[in-house]
Amino acid sequence: MDNLLVILRRPPYGVINAAEAVRHAGGASGSDYRATLYLIDSGVFTAKKGQDAGDTGFTGLAESLELLSEEMEIYAHRQSLEEYNLTEDDLVEGVRIDDGERLRQAVKEAQAVMIF
Repeated sequence: MDNLLVILRRPPYGVINAAEAVRHAGGASGSDYRATLYLIDSGVFTAKKGQDAGDTGFTGLAESLELLSEEMEIYAHRQSLEEYNLTEDDLVEGVRIDDGERLRQAVKEAQAVMIF
């Protein structure tokens, strides 16, 4: 089974990057890939509970992440969470916190890496 690492660096609203990252990771996990989704920088906001997209024209992705966490590994970068004053309690269920070690390992194991 091939490993796919999807790294999301952009916020969930204002650009389509977050939706595309979640779509690609979810699609890969439904195929013959072992997918890992890694949230870093402002991408950590994608996993924040209780998001309200308001009139942005974007859909909240937190609930999708919670469902996908049953099929794949989803990580949030600890330093990025701290930078944006988020804690593990702010995140939806199933998102794991990583200090960077899992990211290093996932990069080594991946046959493909997608960065959004």
